[in-house]
Amino acid sequence: MGAGESKDANHELKLFPEEDRLVLDQSFKELANGKKAANRKCVENFVQEMLGIPDVTVLSRRICDLMAGKEAAANAITFEGYVHFASIIINGILDDKAELIIYLAGGKNHEPTVEECQQLVFKMVQVVFQYLLSLPAAQSWSGSCKDSANEKDAQNRLSTFLTSELAEMVAEGDGHWDLQTTCTWISRCPQLNHIIDIFGHTLLQLSSSKRMQFFPMCRGIPTHIYPSWLTLADILLINSSLPVELRTEWRLLFSSKMHGESFSSLLGAIVDKGPSVIVVKDQQGGIFGGFASTSWTISPQFTGTDKNFIFSLSPKMAVYQTTGFNDHYQYLNVQQQTFPNGLGMGGQLNYFGFWIDSEYGKGKCSPTCTTYTYRQLSSNTDFLIDNIEVWAVGPEPEKDEDEERRPAGSVLDSNRDAKAVLDIMGKERHSEGLREPVEEDD
Repeated sequence: MGAGESKDANHELKLFPEEDRLVLDQSFKELANGKKAANRKCVENFVQEMLGIPDVTVLSRRICDLMAGKEAAANAITFEGYVHFASIIINGILDDKAELIIYLAGGKNHEPTVEECQQLVFKMVQVVFQYLLSLPAAQSWSGSCKDSANEKDAQNRLSTFLTSELAEMVAEGDGHWDLQTTCTWISRCPQLNHIIDIFGHTLLQLSSSKRMQFFPMCRGIPTHIYPSWLTLADILLINSSLPVELRTEWRLLFSSKMHGESFSSLLGAIVDKGPSVIVVKDQQGGIFGGFASTSWTISPQFTGTDKNFIFSLSPKMAVYQTTGFNDHYQYLNVQQQTFPNGLGMGGQLNYFGFWIDSEYGKGKCSPTCTTYTYRQLSSNTDFLIDNIEVWAVGPEPEKDEDEERRPAGSVLDSNRDAKAVLDIMGKERHSEGLREPVEEDD
C-alpha cells in the first residue's frame, strides 16, 4: 500500500506516543517550510542524511516512493504520506511490513531476489549500528569495536543470518518468493523485527527508549586494556535472543586471556552466578557457545531450562533453540570416575552439543544433538580452545539469606573430590541442604 493512499493521518498519528507525534509534526514542517507538501528532493536529502551510511541513493528514493505512493510520479510528499510511512514501519501489521520490505528491496519494476533482500537488510544493519555507536551501552564495549573491518564482516554475517530463513524457503520452493513468504520469514525472525523497528525510529528521529534497551551495558572488564574479542554484532545477536529481562547488562565472569587457561579458574568464576553466556573460540577460528538460563552447578545431573539455547557466531551466525525432545540443557561436573568431567550443553553424556573438557584446552562438538535445533558448531568434532569468555547476563542476583543460614549438608556430600575442588577455589557451597547427605562407611 503506497503511503500517499492514506486518508487517515490523524488516526495513524494517534498510535504514536505524544513525543513522537510532536517529532513527526515538527520534522515535516521543517521539510515543507510550513507548506502543505514537502519537495520530494528535499525529503530524499533528509532521508540520506538520517541513514548516515554510504550508497543509499536508491534506498532513499524508494523510501520517498512509499511516502508519495508507489504509483505516483509526484514531486511532492504530503504530511499524510509521511505519517503513513512512519505508521507502517513502526506500527504496521505484518502484511504491510512485508510489502514495505519487498518494495525497498526490489523497487516497483521487478520481484526482488534473495541477494537484493540481503543487501537491504545489510544496509538496515549498518544504520542500526551507526546509531548504536552513539549509545553509552555500546560505548561501554568501546575496546570491542575498534577493528572496523572485523565489525563489518560480523555485520555481514548478521545480515546473512537475518535472511537465512528466507533463503531456505525460497530454495525449497520454485526460486520465487511472494508476500506470504515474506510474512512467514519476518514472523520467524524476532531479531529482524528489532532491526526494522530501530531502523524506522532512527530514520524518523523518534524516541530512543526502546532502542536504548536493545544493547547491554558492559560491566566488570576494563575494555580499554582487555577488550572482549566479541564484536558488537556478535553481542547484539546473542543479546536479542535472551529473555527480555536479561538484556540490560552483561558482567564478565571469566576470560581465559585475563584469568588464565585453567578449568578450575573457569569453575571458580561461573558456579552459582545466575544466568550466563559462554563463548568459545577454537583454534580453527570458529566461535560458538550457549546461554545457560540457570546458574552453573556441579552435579552429575543435567540442569537448565527450555529457555537455554546454543549459537554459532563464526564462520556463520545461527541460534539453536531447544527442541523439547529432552531436558539435557547444561551439565557441569568434576573429579568423577563414572561421569564425564567438564562443561557441556545438549545431547547425551559423552555426546554433547558442545563440550569443554576438564583437561583444559580440549573440546568436542557432536555431529548431532537432539536437545537443540542443531548443526555442528565446530568445523571438526574435536577442537582445541583458543579463548573462552563467560558473561553473567541481566541484573546481578541477590543472595538468598535462607541459603546462608542453612546447616551443613550438601549435594556434594557424596562426592568428596568435587567438594574439595570447591574448597580449593574458595567457593561458598550455596547448594547445601538441597539433598540429604549420603551416609558413608567408616
